[in-house]
Amino acid sequence: MSVVVPGGYRVLPLLLSHLETESLRAAITAAIDRVARVMLTPYDASFPEATLEERIERVSGEDRAYASALLQVVMADVQRDPRVASLATHEALSAHVRALLAPETPTGAVIRTRAAIPSFTTRISPWHQDVIRPQERTGCAAVRLACWIPLSDVDASTGALEVMPGSWEAPCPHRANDDGHFAIPEESLPAGERRTVTMQRGDVLLLDRYVPHRSLPTRGLHGRWAMVMWVKAGGDRAAC
Repeated sequence: MSVVVPGGYRVLPLLLSHLETESLRAAITAAIDRVARVMLTPYDASFPEATLEERIERVSGEDRAYASALLQVVMADVQRDPRVASLATHEALSAHVRALLAPETPTGAVIRTRAAIPSFTTRISPWHQDVIRPQERTGCAAVRLACWIPLSDVDASTGALEVMPGSWEAPCPHRANDDGHFAIPEESLPAGERRTVTMQRGDVLLLDRYVPHRSLPTRGLHGRWAMVMWVKAGGDRAAC
């Protein structure tokens, strides 16, 4: 059996406290500050007074290359912050994950930051599935589910995820984009309902590894930051 999350997804309402999400937001802010202070561009050009949702977009309005540099470094590095790494051992989240994976046992997790910034729409995740080569059985193929955690309220205009609900048993055809990321071409998208998952800050979205999903763009100056944790597992469940 390959489906871990029946229906493709599940929202765990307010699983994280305001203090916990504030800690994750602070980790991102600290990463932006750390990078901004070591670059030759004056620190004030990083708009440290702006909100997390608006900061990179405001920088981009003045210097797109500088904004891109800040964004790339943060996306590649912030998972090393202990506040972010602690998601892997979060007691309540881990309990839900173990219950869904049973009788398999979690074997590891990969945590990354995700952002939807209006000026960088080409970096917003297109339609895709988290596992596209299950036959390899290593690396990403060992992922069973993802935990997607927005750090602000999200809806159709503020960077929510859009999903194709259902018990998907296998990956769709994917094609590499110019940036090397894989996406489902429009002609390969399955027919069916497309549902925007509106969430509050503190909610956690559990995604089955095969459910097709994408990030929706944001409007105006408003960006969206989120954490995603891909959980790997092995054990008694039959191989995919």
